[in-house]
Amino acid sequence: GEFTLDFTATAPAPPDCPSELTQVTPLNNGALTLYTEVVVSPTSDSESILCVRLESDSESWVGFGISPTGLMFGANSILGLPEYGSVMKFNSTLDPTKQAPFAAMENDHQTLMNAKLTQVDGKTVVEFTKLLKEEGEHEILADGENTFLWAVGTGNEPGYHAARGEFTLEFAPVPDAATTTEAPSTTTEAPLTTTEAPPTTTEAPPTTPAPDTRNPPDCPSELTQVTPLNNGALTLYTEVVVSPTSDSE
Repeated sequence: GEFTLDFTATAPAPPDCPSELTQVTPLNNGALTLYTEVVVSPTSDSESILCVRLESDSESWVGFGISPTGLMFGANSILGLPEYGSVMKFNSTLDPTKQAPFAAMENDHQTLMNAKLTQVDGKTVVEFTKLLKEEGEHEILADGENTFLWAVGTGNEPGYHAARGEFTLEFAPVPDAATTTEAPSTTTEAPLTTTEAPPTTTEAPPTTPAPDTRNPPDCPSELTQVTPLNNGALTLYTEVVVSPTSDSE
């Protein structure tokens, strides 16, 4: 039989963080350690990411902020709050009419990936992945100097910080491992020659086809568009993934 389908296209996912974050920054006189890595997307700057792991030597809330001015006012902050078991994005308001100096961002800005908070043996670990460029937020520069803030609380309950500070970082971006490919092999076998009476005949060496330089996006792990066929005896699962760089991918 025949059938028609209207697809709902999905955008390709951002790259993954490496298993080990190699840029290490000690803070708070060594009581707080920041591990970072910037992974650059080969298809779009808007998909490049910052991978973060913060390890504190105390059981308390932990904060990380993006602030071009170096001030808490106007900063975009990520707070790990053990009291609620959450890692979320906040704006620093310093508004005297507010009960707290931070206001949680709207739901459409809660875009952190791989967010996780754990406390073991008196230590607090906060992990998250953040896009470098997000509308309405300070941009994190993959190439250039960034000014960040850090803070730790007096305990797990949100409140005034026990210590805080600012620092600058320049990243050494790594490419997305999922799209890094080895150079195609150019080794060819030696041409075969016949040893019968002259003239000798030499076969042309095999040629290596030009490598396919296209970089189509990956399929998602789950295909969400489901179409039953053949009275339910055949089921079709589909998903269209749109490349941000080329319709041919």
